[in-house]
Amino acid sequence: MDPKSLFTALQEEIESGALAPGAVLKQELIAERFGVSRQPVRQALDRLLGSGLVVRRPDRSLAVAVLSEREATELSELRAILETAALEQSLPKLSPVALRKAERLNEELFAEYDPLRILELDQQFHLALYSGCENARLLKSLSALRGEARRATLHQQPGAEARVIFFEEHAALIAACARHDFGAAAQQLRRHLTQTTARLLSLPTSSPIGDPS
Repeated sequence: MDPKSLFTALQEEIESGALAPGAVLKQELIAERFGVSRQPVRQALDRLLGSGLVVRRPDRSLAVAVLSEREATELSELRAILETAALEQSLPKLSPVALRKAERLNEELFAEYDPLRILELDQQFHLALYSGCENARLLKSLSALRGEARRATLHQQPGAEARVIFFEEHAALIAACARHDFGAAAQQLRRHLTQTTARLLSLPTSSPIGDPS
């Protein structure tokens, strides 16, 4: 496995929560697990360090970065800016099929109790509303932000309260989109991303989760 592929594999594990915030990344264990020498591991870890997904601890070891509450809030605010732009571009071309898909996903979310599945359905819901956006670079940026946001929420998983609030706010967003009322839709989306999501899902400013060694 080359350094690029190893970087991608580790990045996916961090964003999915398989490697938890605060987990120490030991070169020898990673090399053994992936069946590679330490050189590509060092190169992959350097890239992760540069991306901000990994931080260097005082003892010089590397660990998965922990997002503070402030960072999680900033992330929600940035998502609101970009996702509002994606919705604005999508709305004129948003098809009835896409709206029906969003309604179905929201109903599935309301009936779901598994925290990780709730997050997955929430992501699919938003992507359905942005399906009319043809700006590939914007959508790619949103995907990267959502990956980082997922990392922030995995250890503060939404329960029944989030499920109900998500459903109600999504329903209001769908109604505004169905009327092609971008002003109302944008206001609802910004509130959903910066207030509700941040309140329910942001990480506390506590000690890192994971291997403390």
